[in-house]
Amino acid sequence: MKTNAENTDNTGNILKVYNAKSSVNSYYDMSTPLQFTLSYCSGLTSEDYFNIMTISPRASYFHTSAIESAFHTFNARSPHYHSFFELVIVLEGCITQRIEDKDYFYPAGTCCLINQNVLHVEKYTAEAKILFLGLSTGFIKELLEAYKNAYFPKEETAYENSIFRFMAENIHLEKGKNYLDFLPVYQNQSSISDLHRLADQLLHAMLCPKLGSTYMIKGIVCNLFQYLDTTEFYHISDVKLNSDSDFVLFSRISHLMEDTNGRMSRSDLERVLCYSGNYMNTIIKKRTGMCLYDYGLTFTLKKAAALLADTPTSIASIAIQMGFSNRTHFYKVFKDKYGITPGEYREKHRRQVAGGS
Repeated sequence: MKTNAENTDNTGNILKVYNAKSSVNSYYDMSTPLQFTLSYCSGLTSEDYFNIMTISPRASYFHTSAIESAFHTFNARSPHYHSFFELVIVLEGCITQRIEDKDYFYPAGTCCLINQNVLHVEKYTAEAKILFLGLSTGFIKELLEAYKNAYFPKEETAYENSIFRFMAENIHLEKGKNYLDFLPVYQNQSSISDLHRLADQLLHAMLCPKLGSTYMIKGIVCNLFQYLDTTEFYHISDVKLNSDSDFVLFSRISHLMEDTNGRMSRSDLERVLCYSGNYMNTIIKKRTGMCLYDYGLTFTLKKAAALLADTPTSIASIAIQMGFSNRTHFYKVFKDKYGITPGEYREKHRRQVAGGS
């Protein structure tokens, strides 16, 4: 890429920004193996403030300012791409992440891993605390190679981790545009505190280096990757940017419906995902032909069918467990879905199991 001195911006000798004033896009190049940027926006009024701290093995940078015209200009900057992988972790509040030409809401606890080729930009819309992890391809290669000298067999499974696999596949792609979207499992109520703990460990290791800190930082990054790739804690969606632009939101709604057996209300979805119920209903209608309630009901009935097939729990208890206050209504919607009553479904499934054993 060709540029000139007037068209670059340096941040603490850590990041070099090319075409910083362009209204089209800019390019970020990182001069260190990794860097962490912690930003906090207290709000968007003239009484609020914005802090940003960037830390790397080579240098550190800190800036604070009131919310004024300069911040609003920064917040409205053009999209960028970069020479490294970037993991965005929302620790507090909510941000809007514009990826290519589509806006997505990222509330606290959600994360996003972006490869080198994806145009994106973060927009602050209210109070938010964000941790950005910039990871060079060299740093990732070091982690992927480390298993060859690992002490324990469990350490030899780097390529089984979804995040490592994503980065290994993307390191050499010149034009590949995809990213990973991370949504906490609904029952994972500790996601935000867990992310805070891991973020604190990373920042402390970077701010207070000592003998062994390089290994410590690599270990914490691996712990973070393992945590995010644990199915009990997070859902991961591999998003291809040539796919339907509504895929991310549809995937998030589907994961939450699965977590709650379809019994997640529209208001709870609004609270967790930060989208309006009407908009989510439109997305579900577009992709499935069903309204939000009926789509959730498919997960409820799927779970009921599994309980009928795999457990001795009474039909009445299953109906109550699945949130039906009226047993007759449960029988009706179940028969509409499967063509037989719950009792018939149980008997049919048991005969099939017996016949196949």
